[in-house]
Amino acid sequence: MKDWYDLIVVGGGPAGMMAAGRAGARGKKVILLEKKDQLGKKLLICASGRCNVTNTASLEIFIEEYGKGGSFLRAALQRFDNEKLCSFLLSYGIETVVENKGRVFPKSQRADSVLMALKTYMHGHEVQIQTNSEVLELKVESNRVSGVETNHGNIFGKNIVIATGGCSYPATGSTGDGYRLASSVGHTIYPTYPAIIAFETEETWVKPLQGTPLKNVNITAYQSGKKIAEQFGEALFTHYGVSGPAILDMSKRIVECLHQGYVQIRIDLKPKHTPEELESILLDQIKRHGSKAMKSCLTFFIPEKLTPIFVNLCNIEPQKKASQITTPERKRIVKLLKGLSLTSVRHRPIEEAIVTAGGISLDEVDAKTMQSKLWKGLYFAGEVLDIDGPTGGFNLQAAFSTGYLTGDSVD
Repeated sequence: MKDWYDLIVVGGGPAGMMAAGRAGARGKKVILLEKKDQLGKKLLICASGRCNVTNTASLEIFIEEYGKGGSFLRAALQRFDNEKLCSFLLSYGIETVVENKGRVFPKSQRADSVLMALKTYMHGHEVQIQTNSEVLELKVESNRVSGVETNHGNIFGKNIVIATGGCSYPATGSTGDGYRLASSVGHTIYPTYPAIIAFETEETWVKPLQGTPLKNVNITAYQSGKKIAEQFGEALFTHYGVSGPAILDMSKRIVECLHQGYVQIRIDLKPKHTPEELESILLDQIKRHGSKAMKSCLTFFIPEKLTPIFVNLCNIEPQKKASQITTPERKRIVKLLKGLSLTSVRHRPIEEAIVTAGGISLDEVDAKTMQSKLWKGLYFAGEVLDIDGPTGGFNLQAAFSTGYLTGDSVD
């Protein structure tokens, strides 16, 4: 039969390309179907185009970072871990560098170099690639898959892997197709929601601060007075609210709580100092720069752009000289430095999420092969599964590992 394959890969992201390449390397006849006009569109925008491919964390830390999905991923991570991924990239001439918190990037700082490696991997093993090919339906016979119906007609095959991603950044092709396809053959889909996302705030004073970072801060999220999440790192003001690495790492927990009401975000701008130490440093600044406006003195503690808003929040006259600051005003400054408060009213649309939480139930997938427990020959890889991790390379590693395990498992 002309259009018959050992493996049909649905989705041309990192998981799909890795699955296709690995199966091809094992001598399988493989076709990859991508509904957009080119492969790896979402990969190209990872980490603002720099592509945080993985992390240097140990296997146990990796497993811990995925929460409930961690134990499911153990076999995939053991088969193709962070070291094997870096070795794979190096075999295609891509050196990697380690940055803050163990984040691993291509030395070139270019996502397209990673995409080129995956394309070369597939081409080298004779994987047939068909873009602008949308899969409309899975074909099944008795207890196994037999092919797919696409916008160009039917393609038949012994195995199918669904690696269509989640439902964030739909312009890249991630529009939830995999959930629809899996659901159509009886798989359980857990409700999807943003796992790594920014937040809109009630406070409108954030708007002029757009693009202003807050570095080395401690952020705590509360709901009804109860602490729900905490992170140290960097926050970033946006025109609608707040984002940045530390916020994104807390975001899944905040999203889960938002349906119960607003979430309070408190930012300790100087976590290394006690209020008493801060007051002493503040007094010293006032003595040194008494003739200056108080907001000028505050640039020692906070970004200059934030100072006029900060003094306003402290109920201090904008041009009031540092030497004229009263003890109650000084106390208010210290209090705000230790707890700048924002009210998160909603998360940004799921279309803007870096990663989608929810997806295909892990109970219905064999963790040792990524094969469906309901249909022989049906496999899943990447974000379409109910797996998500924090920022820092964990989600791409999960995509590469599950893709590799799938390509290694198909018969």
